[in-house]
Amino acid sequence: MKKATIILLALAFLFTLATPEFTNAQDGGPIRVGSKQFNEQLVLGQLMLVALEYNGYEVEDRTGLASTVVARQALLNDEIDMYAEYNGTGISIHFNDVDIVDADEIIQYSGDSFASYAIVSSLDAAINDLIWLQPAPANNTYVFVVKREFAEEHGIYTAQDLADYVNLGGEVVVSTGNEFATREDGIPAYEETYGFAFPDGSLNIIADGTPAQCLQALNESAGGANVAMSYGTTGENTAYDIVVLEDPDGAQPVYAPAPVVRGEVLRANPEIATILNPIFATLDNATLQTLNARVGVQGEAPRDVAEDYLRQMGFID
Repeated sequence: MKKATIILLALAFLFTLATPEFTNAQDGGPIRVGSKQFNEQLVLGQLMLVALEYNGYEVEDRTGLASTVVARQALLNDEIDMYAEYNGTGISIHFNDVDIVDADEIIQYSGDSFASYAIVSSLDAAINDLIWLQPAPANNTYVFVVKREFAEEHGIYTAQDLADYVNLGGEVVVSTGNEFATREDGIPAYEETYGFAFPDGSLNIIADGTPAQCLQALNESAGGANVAMSYGTTGENTAYDIVVLEDPDGAQPVYAPAPVVRGEVLRANPEIATILNPIFATLDNATLQTLNARVGVQGEAPRDVAEDYLRQMGFID
């Protein structure tokens, strides 16, 4: 299927679902806002929760739901009503084994923010009645990071440089979370794109490891770590003297976060989109990294950071 055809089909779904009849009513219970368990997700969860609360909604805080799998299943199982998900995660994880989708065909569009958003949002709406709202103009992609001293010593500034170093027998110990180590869009994608493989025993896997934990391990050389996993918008990237390795050949999908809301909740409360869309439109890479750093580096509470940002931007008084 050609790229244009996929995008047109996706947009057809979106336009069909963009004008529902908002006649269904919920039972009046709280809007249950979830998130995964890392700083950016906690901030995004609180931004949604505080904004809805300010606009008169009763809300329930269910943020901090550990991994992608846990958060996604909570949404599918009607245990939460919304959380922020990434188009890159959707296209490479949530729809990689759906019968009506050729996973090998759509994965090639994971590096195109518009195409991947169109695909995952339309599929989720059609299959699961989950509605993706406005994506942020940011890319919280997986990245490798190394200490600046290590980068300068070995000339490692890109993923290709790291691959060349490994292929020449250079010793590496990678501090990583288990998701990045095993997900097809994580380390395996880097290895396939750049033609290398980390040797057996070189991955120091931290169960449900966050970028903060991996970066701390790198900074302390824990277990001999000289490479670590991080995210592109992680605030802790600013706390250490590190080099974020570029991904010139696009091994990683675009990860633009967007609120994903249960369809029946949005149909009963269509103003949720009006509230959240303008907020997410302001969240570019620099903004997210600043907000994330306030939590991960400065130790502020995610809710306090969210309230302050929404107030500064005029979304709340």
